Amino acid sequence: MASMLKRNPRTRAQIDLHRHSDGSDSIVVTILNGLLGSVWRACAQHQTHIALIGARGLHGLADAMRTHTADEPVTIRALLNRLVDLDGTPAFTIEAPVIGATVREILDNDMLLQRCIRPKLNAAAEAAGAAHDATTRNLIEQILADEEQHLSWLDTEIALYDTLGESLYSASRLHPRKAAAP
Repeated sequence: MASMLKRNPRTRAQIDLHRHSDGSDSIVVTILNGLLGSVWRACAQHQTHIALIGARGLHGLADAMRTHTADEPVTIRALLNRLVDLDGTPAFTIEAPVIGATVREILDNDMLLQRCIRPKLNAAAEAAGAAHDATTRNLIEQILADEEQHLSWLDTEIALYDTLGESLYSASRLHPRKAAAP
């Protein structure tokens, strides 16, 4: 413990906040591991869906999906870094992704995933705050804000799909949008 205090400027009291009385990982480490499993699953599901959408020639939709999920590797890295900063050990489980067979199933499965992770993130932020870990709480709140944007985008896409029908929706998502001329 003394060597840990030398390499890590946190005080003994700060370290003790992250340990249970039995010496096991703290609730914050458990939360971070849970979130890591969820984000890895989301990343696998989204990347698979992007590949499927692209294979159907819906490059505009694939590019939009890629844009809305580009932060996932950054999120994984940030969660891992925070876990290591707390002297935690990565020990997470990745549930199987739910892969859609049709464009609508892909959108619905991604929406379900986003709706499931939102309460987890809210609970995790509250628990980190209750553990007096503002850094972790802030990190989780940033992730939540990104997820809210993705959820809003998916909501719009599903509404468009419902309004236009499969054929018109797919036709509108064939080609990527061209950047406006300067």
